[in-house]
Amino acid sequence: MNKILVLLATTILLTACSIPEKSTDIEEQSQMETETDIEKNNVEKKEVDEKQVETIGEDDANDGDMYIKAGILTVGIPSVYNDEGNFAKKHTMTEYMKMAEEQGIVRFAMDDFPVRAIVSDDQKVTNITNFADAYIDITNNVAYQIDKSEIPSVYKLFLSAQPEDLIGTPASDYRTWEEATNLERGIMQIVILTAPLLNDIGYIIENEEWDHPVLNNVQNDFFTLGSPTVLLPAPQSVTDMVMYDNMMMISSLWERIGRFENIEENKEEFIEVYQKLRSETNNLFARINYVLTQ
Repeated sequence: MNKILVLLATTILLTACSIPEKSTDIEEQSQMETETDIEKNNVEKKEVDEKQVETIGEDDANDGDMYIKAGILTVGIPSVYNDEGNFAKKHTMTEYMKMAEEQGIVRFAMDDFPVRAIVSDDQKVTNITNFADAYIDITNNVAYQIDKSEIPSVYKLFLSAQPEDLIGTPASDYRTWEEATNLERGIMQIVILTAPLLNDIGYIIENEEWDHPVLNNVQNDFFTLGSPTVLLPAPQSVTDMVMYDNMMMISSLWERIGRFENIEENKEEFIEVYQKLRSETNNLFARINYVLTQ
């Protein structure tokens, strides 16, 4: 099943649906970005080559039947709460800073309570922080994580989608998967996992099958994924801060897709949001290329 997801990302996500797209403006870069090397590369403005656009074939529609049975793939994890209903693990800000200094990237395995409370030294502020390398739903106790065996092919897929000014850059100039931050890993995984959902919506739009049973399932998954209780991996570098802002914007698009009602009556607005989401998702291939060369 995971191999199918990678294939879908290769043949469907990179080759966006052949619905005429309206031009959309990329959100302005955050002030933090102007202080980093990312601004030089115009990460927020890079797009995947539009020459790759092609029509989704009929065979891809069969993925909808698979989706009804499977939904977006997630992995069950232990509850982030203890028996008293509090977060099982917590640290003071001083303790966290010490871990960051010693480890570089603070990362905890899924069975080691990766969602932890970071409490200010004066005990007045508590931040709930995801120290895993995948999105985590703290309500349903699941992680949006691909199988470890698929990581090499997923990493290779992203590096193969080089933007124009990085074409020909050798793999040795990129940080490896092991060197990637939690957020960078989480982004690569969520792109692969949401590719079939985008494909399903694209097929429904192209064929105007607004009553297709898959649509409701896809909306439910996107609504959940855009929920505040689904935590992104915490940013732990300057470039992470820029990517985090971008992913928060994409999370809002997931939520908008999920809460649409009477889609057929509001199909123009729905298609516009879908096209924006698909474009921003495609742009992540370029953005990941840039940050992994920093």
